[in-house]
Parts: sequence; C-alpha cells; structure tokens
Amino acid sequence: MKRLVTLVCIVLYPLSFCAVGRAESVNAILARMDAAAPTFHAMSSDVEMLTYTAILSDKTDEKGTLTMQKLKSGEVRAILDFQGASDAREIAFLGKIVRIYYPNLKTYQDYDVGKNTNVLNQFLLLGFGSSGKDLAANYDITAEGAEKVAGQDAAKLLLAPKNEQVKARLSKIEIWIPNNAAYPVQQQFYEPSGNYRIVTYTDVKLNPPVKGTLELKLPHDVKRQGP
Repeated sequence: MKRLVTLVCIVLYPLSFCAVGRAESVNAILARMDAAAPTFHAMSSDVEMLTYTAILSDKTDEKGTLTMQKLKSGEVRAILDFQGASDAREIAFLGKIVRIYYPNLKTYQDYDVGKNTNVLNQFLLLGFGSSGKDLAANYDITAEGAEKVAGQDAAKLLLAPKNEQVKARLSKIEIWIPNNAAYPVQQQFYEPSGNYRIVTYTDVKLNPPVKGTLELKLPHDVKRQGP
C-alpha cells in the first residue's frame, strides 16, 4: 500500500490565482459531481505539473497531456505523456499495472499494484468522474473560498484523507472546481516531507471518442527494466 501511494505521488502532481467572488458550498459542489459522474467515460487535457522537492529546495515544471478512460467494469485507465520534457516519459495506468516508458532510453518499467487497484482508481478519478458521495467517503472536505485559476473562477476544497496509510504519504490535497464544471482545473498534493505537486488542467475535453481500450503502444525494440 505504501509503495502504491508513493508511486502515485511520484507520477501524479503556472500557479497564479487571486481572490474572486463568494465560493459555492461543499454540498453544492458534491451534488454537481454526483449528477455528472454517471455520464463520465473519458477525458483528455493538457497538463502542467509543478513538482517541489523540499530537501533540495528545487522546483521542476513539466508540460504534457493526459488521456483517461473509465471502462464499464469500473476500471480506470490513463496515459500521462511528458514527451516534450527533458525527462521524457509516458506513464500508463493499465488496471493492475503502472507502466512507465522512457522513449529516449527505449526502456520501460512495470509496477504491479495488485489488490490496490481500487485505491489507484480513487486517485485517478479524484475529481474526474468521481461522485461527490465517493469523495466524501474517502476524505474530510472543507471549503477554502473562491479563487481564479487558469483564467477560471473556482471553488477551492481541502481534502484530508481518512485512510491512515494514505495519510502517511499524503497529508492533504487541495482541488479547485470551476463554478461551471464538475471536475478540477487544478490539484495540489502535499506530502508530510514538505514535498508537493501541483497539476493544472487546460483544454479539458469530457467524453472524447476513445477507440477500444486505452493502451500504451511501445516500439518493437524497447527493453524492459526492473523491478
């Protein structure tokens, strides 16, 4: 479990906002998410990820794309693509397997999350396709006012994990939900170590056509590395 949460923290996480009008209530936002969740089956967006490493006082900013698919079985699959980054990689969440492909090195690694697949799905669906009831079941939720993020007026929510094992790796999560949407425009993941990651979503497309089951296609000459 700890390994899974650490992996999620590693692979998932321009911050500029100012105070705006009165924020919606938590109940109103969760109700909107409840209404939208049944129709969600896929999304795509541009992604900007800012990673802060406390021990080095270092910030790394990366840009990429995200494609996500929720199957009828409830399984969530996603591909996070940082092809243009100096540390180019594609991170694929494929059911019980998390696969990381490094195109510059022509290598990939597989991580078996096994029985913790449902926990991984919870992180992937954090605000995308998750119902308000599911969010409230897994987190204590507090409203933190209204802010403008990526040009959108949004309500800021603080999520405190209820699961103790998750809490040991993620002390809290903040998400920003636009006033006219049921998905986040931004998320910030905080670790007890002082590290954090901020993910900002732009050009979000809900339920774009996805042919078949989302897969990560690898070149024929790619080699697998441990573990």
